[in-house]
Amino acid sequence: MPVMLLIAIFIIFCLINLSPADPATYLLPTNHTQEQVDELHHELGLDKPIYVQFGNWVWNALHGDFGVSWRSMHPVWTEIGPKIPLTLKLSLFSTLIILAIGTPLGILCAVRQYSLFDTIVNAVSKVLGAFPNFWLALMLMLIFALKMHWFPVVGYQQFSNWVLPLLSLSLPFIAMFLRIARSSMLDCIGQDYVKTARSKGAKERRVIFRDTLRNALLPLVTLTGMQFAMMMGGTLIVENLFAMPGLGAQIVLAIQQKDIPMVMACTVILSVVFMVVTLVIDLLYTFIDPRIKGSFVTSSRRARIQKVKELREAA
Repeated sequence: MPVMLLIAIFIIFCLINLSPADPATYLLPTNHTQEQVDELHHELGLDKPIYVQFGNWVWNALHGDFGVSWRSMHPVWTEIGPKIPLTLKLSLFSTLIILAIGTPLGILCAVRQYSLFDTIVNAVSKVLGAFPNFWLALMLMLIFALKMHWFPVVGYQQFSNWVLPLLSLSLPFIAMFLRIARSSMLDCIGQDYVKTARSKGAKERRVIFRDTLRNALLPLVTLTGMQFAMMMGGTLIVENLFAMPGLGAQIVLAIQQKDIPMVMACTVILSVVFMVVTLVIDLLYTFIDPRIKGSFVTSSRRARIQKVKELREAA
């Protein structure tokens, strides 16, 4: 994982260096000279080869120094710190909405397969899933903000400011979550243990929520964790459209102005969030599925038994 992370960060570092933007255009006066540009490039290290720049950045980052933002000349953590909570809230609330709406609808569609309810919900989900979130955000702004004046277009201080951004992020992914929840439930409903529970006279609600849903949760947990991690990096369009000063808006501004220290710091934050979410998902597996927990316990017991045998043989 660290090697893959380092390779991904290096690719991003190379791509941002390919940008034609020049920090000198906004750091120097309008009537700057070429000598001033060359001097600034030397101060920022832009006159060195890319691999040297990347090596210096990695060395400083390992010592906790992520550099200074070229746009504001302030430490990057001073610029990023106040923006992280907003993006975290936006990602978390969107994921909770997706989970709260998509899971029950998926369960109901699986239980009432081929019914009118299942047909209508699947048709609506396919339509919503085809809409990109930036187009949906623009349509929501046009209808509910500009035409009906129900919600404000920009800002984040009040609850009403969050309605349209959350809907823009949630609606397309609710459709995807619904379809996966439905297919996962249908796979479990058709298993032999469900048929056995029904043949023994168990109540349908007990069969669905105890025997079926628990086994269908594994792909849903994976999708929820990945969805939250993707939201952290995917909110940039919505944050820019609704003028929400989050991490996504900061990344876009940094890329436009070729603020390499800021882009790299944001990349590291998003990568760490992705790894933490992946770790949490793996830990949740052991609580949801006893078979996975049993495999870990069995492996650890085998390792202890093998170690005892080796000690006895050595004695």
